[in-house]
Amino acid sequence: MEQGLGIDDELMWENPSYVNEYIVDLISMMPNGFNPSGLSQGVLYAGATDEAENANPSASIQDFNSGNWNSVSGPQQVWDKYYHGIYKVNLFLEKARHITYETYAPEQRSLFLSSLEKYKAEARFLRALYYYELIKRFGGVVLVGDAFVEDMDDLSKPEFKQGRSSLAESVDYIVGECDTIIDNHMLPLLDEGADQGRPNGTAAKALKCKALTFKASPVYNSSISEGSAEQQEIWEQVLLTAQDIAFDRIFSFGPYDVYDGTSPEVILGHRVKNVGYLERVNFPVGSEGVNTTGSTNPTQDLVDSYRMLNGMAIDEPGSGYDPENPYEGRDHRLQQTVLVNGSDWNERNVEPRTIEIYRGGRDGMDRPYGTQTGYYLKKFIDPTLDLRQGQGSNREWPIFRFADIVLIWAEAANELYGPTTRGESYLTATTILNQTITRHGGLPELPLHGISQEELRERIREERFIELAFENQRAWDLRRWGHATEVLSAPVHKMEVTMNADSTMSYERQMLEERYFEERMNLYPIPQRAVNNGLEQNPGW
Repeated sequence: MEQGLGIDDELMWENPSYVNEYIVDLISMMPNGFNPSGLSQGVLYAGATDEAENANPSASIQDFNSGNWNSVSGPQQVWDKYYHGIYKVNLFLEKARHITYETYAPEQRSLFLSSLEKYKAEARFLRALYYYELIKRFGGVVLVGDAFVEDMDDLSKPEFKQGRSSLAESVDYIVGECDTIIDNHMLPLLDEGADQGRPNGTAAKALKCKALTFKASPVYNSSISEGSAEQQEIWEQVLLTAQDIAFDRIFSFGPYDVYDGTSPEVILGHRVKNVGYLERVNFPVGSEGVNTTGSTNPTQDLVDSYRMLNGMAIDEPGSGYDPENPYEGRDHRLQQTVLVNGSDWNERNVEPRTIEIYRGGRDGMDRPYGTQTGYYLKKFIDPTLDLRQGQGSNREWPIFRFADIVLIWAEAANELYGPTTRGESYLTATTILNQTITRHGGLPELPLHGISQEELRERIREERFIELAFENQRAWDLRRWGHATEVLSAPVHKMEVTMNADSTMSYERQMLEERYFEERMNLYPIPQRAVNNGLEQNPGW
């Protein structure tokens, strides 16, 4: 009997519709940042970084900021979810070896067997993706190969009893699976008409590229050191993979996308249909139909990172920044990502108004579950929904997208050759970086000369903070760069907004809260249940 479906085993695996449903179920286990494992629907993981603060002080996301997580309370759901997915993939691959579809007419059978080969490739990709989600959090993990079980509670096979592989070995496994799919053209590329909502060949390249960035990090990969020849060899693999994905698209970026639906920039996305939970949680508190789960509020620290349209940071002399009009003349992505006091808001497409974040305002900081930071989330949000009527819309969580890969390409080129030398790169690091800065941010290009490698490194990291805000990249970027201990233990800030007697506004930057993060938290603790069964715990836990 197939686990959990209540269908006869032979009927299950010889029925093409049931096999497709099984793969669709595996696809549904892909990361969905709108509904992260272990958190409430609509609560974004950005609230565990310097990007955001959750408006609900008792929300479970706050445990990451207070240091109140451990091997019992924190990681179990993510560990269980992705290992469950891995076991399901392995079961499918074993069953697929025996599927014949011999009861069908020859033409039908040929079509079904062709689909089966695609499903097998999709399953192998998904298994590699699940491992990737594990290594980001835990480092090296247990690689179970093709071991399968009929009963998910029966893990008696020796493959399930072995110890953890190293991070490098774990990444090599992921890369090997991706290379097999890529080299044998087992899945179509996006340019060949692939569906970006399902595993595809371009996504396999992106997964390989992203996994290699963790292998290039001494924080994750203790077998290398910063600047070593071994690290440079890994960066070369990153560069070649990233430019293979992105070169044909880099000069044809569309406008910055806020992902309130599907997007042509997505390489692989988790699609959800007719949902409104993101809006119910994250609409400004003055909107009708919101709940009190706790909205994801952008921090002042994130807002400060958006430059002036002249390309200068807001604290640079001569930038033109006006603290009494702090959102004027800024990088275009600021007000595409964040709702600020005075932002236009067309609720339900029938009620045009402005956002009132000042104390006493409709969306004010003093309202129950109002913003804690002086800002609300705009990215991903569909303001046309009428929450009173339970409306929902379709949207797509960007697991991999082109701008992310472009910025990785810039990062790798800079680490290998500096800002202005091409080396094996088709373009210099500065030229690559300029594409998102100018096309999405509206800022002037960086000069092609006169900038140091370290300066460009910091500018690339700043650009990832801005371009990929709220896409669940920040936590892992900070860790692989070795900056998490410094950044995630620093206080986060808010903007206190006050309406004066003459109806003008005053803005004052203030500290919001202290946060707690130790070096050991770069890696999640292995769940205590797995440690009790013999797995080695991560350092410090």
